[in-house]
Amino acid sequence: MELTTLLFYPVYLLIGFVLTLIFIPQKDYKEYLLYGIIVGALGDVIMVGLFQNLFHIMWFKNMGIFDVLRQNALSPLSWTVTVMLFLRFLPGRRTFCYIYILTFSCASVAYGIVVRNANLYDFQAWFYPIPAYLIFVMWWSFAAWIFNKTSSLIPRVRP
Repeated sequence: MELTTLLFYPVYLLIGFVLTLIFIPQKDYKEYLLYGIIVGALGDVIMVGLFQNLFHIMWFKNMGIFDVLRQNALSPLSWTVTVMLFLRFLPGRRTFCYIYILTFSCASVAYGIVVRNANLYDFQAWFYPIPAYLIFVMWWSFAAWIFNKTSSLIPRVRP
């Protein structure tokens, strides 16, 4: 196994974790972590369950010691820190929020391709970029919606 393949998720997770420590205030960290676990980690486990185990559209590979029930154990943790950072920088104005979600969805598709190039993940050729992009738009929209409806950390979205 190549070094890139072996270290990709641990390095991503470490960088993401350090960024959460830098950008998320300590007093707010627990709430962001809760959203990260629910929307990120749990969302990842559900999506992998659907798209890998049920529909066979995508699949992990070359997981090595991180293989847990045919899923990369570091993937939900990586989604946790990613969602935490996404929510931390979520714009308050509705127009900017839409642009932010669409842009983050593009970045998520690009990240999926990078993970594929690292030989850790693969998918049916038709799944990327359009269907995956639409799924990411729905995922990030849900994350923003649930955060705006339930969190006390940001002012409500304004027009």
